[in-house]
Amino acid sequence: MKKWILALSLSFLLTPAFADETKPKGIVNLQASASLTVDTDLMLATLAVEAENHDPALLAKTINKKMAWAMSTSKPFSNIKLKGGQYSSHQIFHKRIFKAWRGSQSITLQSKNTAELGKLIGLLQEQLLVKSIRYQVSKEKLAQSKQGLLKQAIANFRNKATFISQQFEKSGYTLQTININSNTPRPPVFYAKSRMMSSAPMSEAAPANLQQNTSIIQVNVNGSIQLVN
Repeated sequence: MKKWILALSLSFLLTPAFADETKPKGIVNLQASASLTVDTDLMLATLAVEAENHDPALLAKTINKKMAWAMSTSKPFSNIKLKGGQYSSHQIFHKRIFKAWRGSQSITLQSKNTAELGKLIGLLQEQLLVKSIRYQVSKEKLAQSKQGLLKQAIANFRNKATFISQQFEKSGYTLQTININSNTPRPPVFYAKSRMMSSAPMSEAAPANLQQNTSIIQVNVNGSIQLVN
């Protein structure tokens, strides 16, 4: 029994020693990146119909009528994508006394043609409220930009790995792990005041003033290398 306990104790003492021998040496963690500032090429505007009525049926009818008008007004603008939002309504009270039903429904306009989008927004402001205007990089431009940045980030990683190998007087390195990730640019959002932006007739409504912005796109490459003698 005593021999068995002694052998077991020795096995526990020897295990860490073997683990240290198999642990890789000369491992260096690296990180490299590449970034680019690009102009936004896609504009999105959210507009909404808002109304109040004591009768929920009449409320829905009013909002549906204005939304139908908005759809019809937007139809000639073929370069603008239009997406309708869900209808919502809720009761409003004043000093715990029912006042009316309030309902709303929104639409989102999307286009790369700033001039046309501004013109349409100007027309829709006769009956709709401008809730927000956003500028962002389109998926096509984002993918194209990231492809070039990925190539540059990898080149930066390799150059850094070669430089470190030379500084430690090593012949080279082997790649152990690699991770690649990129950011998702957050476009600025401009919120409009909660009121109708224009009360002029549709033929006299002024186009919205839309201006492009810029976004920073970045690709990061991080991983580990093992220096080779």
